[in-house]
Amino acid sequence: MGKLKKESTNATILLYFGLLIGFFGTAIIRPKLLAADEIGFLQVTLNMVSLFGSAFILGGHLLIIKMMPKLRTEDKKNRGLFRLIVTLGLLGCLIGIPILVTFESFFFENNNGERFHGIHYDFVFYSVLFLAIIAKTFFYLFDNYLRAYFISTPGVFSENVLLKALPILALLLIYLNWVSYDFVVYFNLLIYLIPLVLVLVYLKKIQAINWTKPGPFTKDEKREMWGVSSVGFMELISYFIVLFIDVFMLKRLMDDEAVGVYTTMFFFGAVVSIPLKALIRIAHPMISEAFVKKDMHTISTIYQKSSNVLFVLGGFVFLLVWGNRYSVEQFLDPVYAQGIWVIFFIGLAHLVEVVSAVNYQIISITPHYRFNLYMGVFTVVLLIISNYIFIALFGLVGVAVGSLVSMFLVNLARHIFLVSRYKLSPFSFNTLYIAGICLAVFFISEWLPNFDNLYLNAFWKSGIIALLYLPSVYFFKCSADFNVVINKYLQK
Repeated sequence: MGKLKKESTNATILLYFGLLIGFFGTAIIRPKLLAADEIGFLQVTLNMVSLFGSAFILGGHLLIIKMMPKLRTEDKKNRGLFRLIVTLGLLGCLIGIPILVTFESFFFENNNGERFHGIHYDFVFYSVLFLAIIAKTFFYLFDNYLRAYFISTPGVFSENVLLKALPILALLLIYLNWVSYDFVVYFNLLIYLIPLVLVLVYLKKIQAINWTKPGPFTKDEKREMWGVSSVGFMELISYFIVLFIDVFMLKRLMDDEAVGVYTTMFFFGAVVSIPLKALIRIAHPMISEAFVKKDMHTISTIYQKSSNVLFVLGGFVFLLVWGNRYSVEQFLDPVYAQGIWVIFFIGLAHLVEVVSAVNYQIISITPHYRFNLYMGVFTVVLLIISNYIFIALFGLVGVAVGSLVSMFLVNLARHIFLVSRYKLSPFSFNTLYIAGICLAVFFISEWLPNFDNLYLNAFWKSGIIALLYLPSVYFFKCSADFNVVINKYLQK
């Protein structure tokens, strides 16, 4: 657990540092300098990069995590696994880009056939878009290869610091009237090349780049690798569809302005799950190693401890964000007021995900890894149906309601599966203590009055929530790992 703590701590620090940068750029600067529909188009385009970049790896991420413990060699040749994943990436791009060209109108038009008019859909635009997708594809593969060596920092730094800090430069240039909106779009796409270069440099540094011909593999290994990559491909596609379907459906059923409002407010609620993202990057390969050794005790320990500490952190962030919604509403333009409840429902949805901890990662390394695929397909269907219903009832807030319902049902199903198959559960009495503290602080913060000055109000609400919440979870000993960190700083 020592390496897990060190790497996840470093990753968490980088993630929260990136969160501050992202908050400054996404929630403060961007809504002031770009119109809501411009934000909406930019977000749709960036989501396309992530979606297709994940599709083009053809399940290589799961192949790396699941097969590395079996193929690992001291000379880091790993029976040609590196060359194999590069081949997968190239094959994915060759197959996928023509498909994207054929169906690009699905992403850039709404149901009325209307497109955003602030960009030229020409050769330059599509060339830059495809280049960004290719860069994202190989970044995903190489970052997962690094994670198999329990190295997560370069990927975290790239995705959560660089890709959040650099777009601020483009916003600064547009503020100075030195560039136009299309430059901002191209700049946001081209910076995807930088993380790719960074992980390649790090792979070379640890001498993990090896062009040995893949193999030899036994028939059983070939069968397993084919099954793992196939399921991994479908599983990751369903995961990213779940992640981005809200934006794409809002684009189709409403317009770019609705997407801009939703994605801006979504950012506030999504920060709840930041600690989970940090832990997953290093916990996943460790869980895989433990399962190969049939060390279920280690897996159970990681599962329960991670749930406790993530619930403590996620609950605190949720209370801070929702408690300061009045300050958020006052700061942003009036058009964003229609999306204020997005913060609440998305925050709760991510809190459910945080409490469930690494259930998805545990299932992915078991012989029943296909269960994640079934849940992914189920979630996609559930989200499409719920979005159609709730968007009609509640507008853009309906997407957030659908996300909460789907997140709860899917994680409940995963929990039941792990309990019935492997007797694994993340919950304990500490879970009840944390939930009780969260509810008590929530109702107290709702009862507190708000000040007209948004900065004074934010300081007042945040201070009261921190004074009530942090000592409570510390003295009730809700998370041993949380108390260890607090004691360390208290001693200093």
